[in-house]
Amino acid sequence: MQPLDIRAWDELEWRESASQWNTLLEAADLDPLFLSWEWMTTWWRHFGHAHARTLRLSAVYRGGALVGIAPLYAATASRRLVNVSSLQFIGTCWRDETVVVSEYLDVIAAPQDRDAVRAAVLSHLADHDAWSELIVGYSDAPTAWTQALERSPLARECHARTIEPSTSYAADLSSGFDAWLGWLGQSSRRSVWNLRRRLEELGKVQVERVEPSGVQPAFAELNRLHACRWGRPAFAGPRLQYHLEFAQRAAERGELALSLLRVDGAVISVLYDVRRGTRQYNLKMAFDPAVERRFSLGLIHFGFALEAAAQAGVAQYDFLAGHGQHSDFKKHLGQLKRELATVQVVRGPLLRRLYGWYDGIQHAMRG
Repeated sequence: MQPLDIRAWDELEWRESASQWNTLLEAADLDPLFLSWEWMTTWWRHFGHAHARTLRLSAVYRGGALVGIAPLYAATASRRLVNVSSLQFIGTCWRDETVVVSEYLDVIAAPQDRDAVRAAVLSHLADHDAWSELIVGYSDAPTAWTQALERSPLARECHARTIEPSTSYAADLSSGFDAWLGWLGQSSRRSVWNLRRRLEELGKVQVERVEPSGVQPAFAELNRLHACRWGRPAFAGPRLQYHLEFAQRAAERGELALSLLRVDGAVISVLYDVRRGTRQYNLKMAFDPAVERRFSLGLIHFGFALEAAAQAGVAQYDFLAGHGQHSDFKKHLGQLKRELATVQVVRGPLLRRLYGWYDGIQHAMRG
């Protein structure tokens, strides 16, 4: 087999790579949203240059054919009062709540090439980049990354940590909405389906899918309802501008599934969903808790959204990671789950000693 070659892409090459990027992503059978060219280039426009981040995007070739992409950037960060030169995946900035967060991040490569691409990228980083930290955030392949590191030249000079575990849940709609309803427990089925009749007692119920022209007003409603429940808007500042742009473009591509739940014309719940291929993602939801306290408007709205998604041919409805305010409702609605974690790799004698000492203490306290 021919060796792998790595070449850095500049921003112009990246902007012109949409077709080959998404073709490779489809062949890779990886997450079609967060690793997509559209999601990542939009993220970079809003959170790249404005924060003095530097593109470090590596394209991996075999015999002139593109077989992998490592969408990285470099930035300066502070870790326990120590400044580090951090490499991270486009789509997130570890422990920075001001940016939009992406899940399922990884190199983009076909399954048979993925281990080799990870290994080639790590070898390249060992030889050609001055950095002191590598973050693989919100990954569903943390073990693959730590194993690749153990086999790489970096193993002698780095300390790797797998931290911040979380679980994402998705509803399996491949057999239809009725099959999913049948899988639900009695309480969950009552919440998303049987209690629709209670909602109808409040007035005329309508579920409205937002058209491209209605994106901005719908986000205003999302922020209003989120503030009613949580005391703050769902999105503000650069995060709001990011989602407005991404949602608008998704609507124009026919991928936006942003919906409003109305009773007698008044918006009482908003679901911000994006549909990519046969997968639909719930990126944010909000409802007015003052309208009805005997049941969850959000869960009823989810029932409507999943029914519409199944009718449109969606096979998986992804609730993503995170918990509800009072219960882990995603666990009860999703048959499919994926374990996520962040891999932090620190490089250099000082950071290796500091984090090795810290992790040793944490292990002793747990043990």
